[in-house]
Amino acid sequence: MKHSAVWAALPAAMLLAASAQAQQCAHRGGGCVVGPNDHYTCEEAYYQNSIWPRQYISPARRGICTAFDTMTTNGWRRQNLLGPYHFEADGVQLNEAGRLKAEWVMTQAPPQQRVLYVQRVANQERTAGRVEAVQEYLASIQGMGGPGDVQETLVRDDGYPAGMVDAVFTGFKANQPIPALPAAGALESSN
Repeated sequence: MKHSAVWAALPAAMLLAASAQAQQCAHRGGGCVVGPNDHYTCEEAYYQNSIWPRQYISPARRGICTAFDTMTTNGWRRQNLLGPYHFEADGVQLNEAGRLKAEWVMTQAPPQQRVLYVQRVANQERTAGRVEAVQEYLASIQGMGGPGDVQETLVRDDGYPAGMVDAVFTGFKANQPIPALPAAGALESSN
């Protein structure tokens, strides 16, 4: 019961505070001080309240665009990532999958996204060897017009060996039933 009395008195208290603020603004000749560092005139405060929420639309849009740009950049970093399955068993030289991916990135990806990322490993010498092997391969591709951009990254490649992926798709295709319509009698008996 005590809480309902407080809630009932709250609008009246807010109205009283607002009228006191208006009287203070009128008494000071239109310039009211909100706080020690915030100097607003009553006209400025009224204008900011009258255009609400338009003054927040542009910053909100910029925030959304910035987040979208960050997600796009991270997506391209993952797409152009060379992980452990793109290198030979020795861990330094590119295998066929790595060469094909590097060639695709440098010829088919949008020009601003033609950066290859090499997954960093615990051994810094091995990581440097991988980066050097990728740069040598890019230099050997004809028509590249110069060395490609190769960078190390801490992003992890969650991929699978190409043979495993191929086995899944080949197995699916081999075990797929032959498409056929059901017999005419089967449809009539289901009704």
